[in-house]
Amino acid sequence: VCALVVESKNEFYTSEIKRGINLAIKEYKAYNYKIEIKTTDINDPEKQIEELEKLLKIKDLDGIIITPLDKEKVYKIIKPYLEKLKIVSLGIRLHNDIPHVGPDHIKQGKIVAGLMDNLLRENEKVLIIDNGDDKVSSKLYLKGFLDRIKDANVEVIGPLEGNGIEKSVELIKELFTKEEIDGLYINRYAHDILVKLPKGMLKGKKIVTNGIGKIIKNLIKKKIINMTVMEEISSEGYAAGKNMFDILYKNKIFDEKWEVSKSRIIFYENLED
Repeated sequence: VCALVVESKNEFYTSEIKRGINLAIKEYKAYNYKIEIKTTDINDPEKQIEELEKLLKIKDLDGIIITPLDKEKVYKIIKPYLEKLKIVSLGIRLHNDIPHVGPDHIKQGKIVAGLMDNLLRENEKVLIIDNGDDKVSSKLYLKGFLDRIKDANVEVIGPLEGNGIEKSVELIKELFTKEEIDGLYINRYAHDILVKLPKGMLKGKKIVTNGIGKIIKNLIKKKIINMTVMEEISSEGYAAGKNMFDILYKNKIFDEKWEVSKSRIIFYENLED
């Protein structure tokens, strides 16, 4: 079996996915169950396609676990091999017919908006910065956030295009200087942007993010980020490895194709749990 996972800017995500897969390898080692883990850049779907095409030429390959960056293209390439090759998608759902492990990113965006609604008072302002689609989650986080925040009795500014880290920093500085903004939501690069903003400017602001990593943990410790909503990343890697084992060794057929991973709300008091 080979696992094609993505190398994210958030190193914590990639290392946790690998850790989960390695736990599955260790658990089923006695069955001679092996998974080779290969990573490709999250911003380079073509490189992933290249790696996938190389894998499909391996004669004794039994299965592929994949985080598909270009779902349509990946499925088109894999489809002729589906009778002899077992596929599990991880993080990004490949196709309704393929067993999948991963979070509901739209729901996670809704959870963040619900938390923001509870943190803000009536008619307070929340600024939304959109830093585009990372091909995995950011577009879906934003969709969920917008779907839920419209039900809140708060004033929404945006979503405004961030156009990357540096430009987002300048945009937030400008808007925070011009008017009283009480809350901030950024769907992508949030931790990179927040560390570049003056601490005094963020004091008293309500900030909720998606995801976890060293920088986000540090920002929660410093009480700059109020809360973050994260998925149980290593559990996803483990579940993908286990499900592949069950398919190959037990001929298991998954009636429910999508195993939705649980979401956790992390804040200062439970940060080390």
